[in-house]
Amino acid sequence: MPYVTDTHSLVWHMTDDPKLSKEAKEIFQSADRAEETVYIPCIAFFELVYLTEKRRIGPEFDRFLQLVASSKNYKVEPLCLPIIEKSRQVPRESVTDPWDRLIVATSVHLNFPLITRDKSLRNLGLRVI
Repeated sequence: MPYVTDTHSLVWHMTDDPKLSKEAKEIFQSADRAEETVYIPCIAFFELVYLTEKRRIGPEFDRFLQLVASSKNYKVEPLCLPIIEKSRQVPRESVTDPWDRLIVATSVHLNFPLITRDKSLRNLGLRVI
């Protein structure tokens, strides 16, 4: 089954952070072995640039680009008008972060479960891991 990842879940996978749930870790490891497909919303890369510039994460950004470039199982989902339209359906009072709203909209647009531990996203009625 294909999945969409939230930015922090991808960062945790790349950095072997124990905050990543066991189920999410298994999905990412399956993608690493070419057994699953994980879609990375394009906006997540912009968020990674921002987090790197703010020094909230280290220079892992280049590793993310290498991962995507070298794998058929990590796919970048472009930001498109249908996703932007779907982001308007994400309740702003529940999800104030614009990146998160677009990530949720990507999951809804593709109709794939979202890999996230973000409580505000888990409470939206989406299929989440």
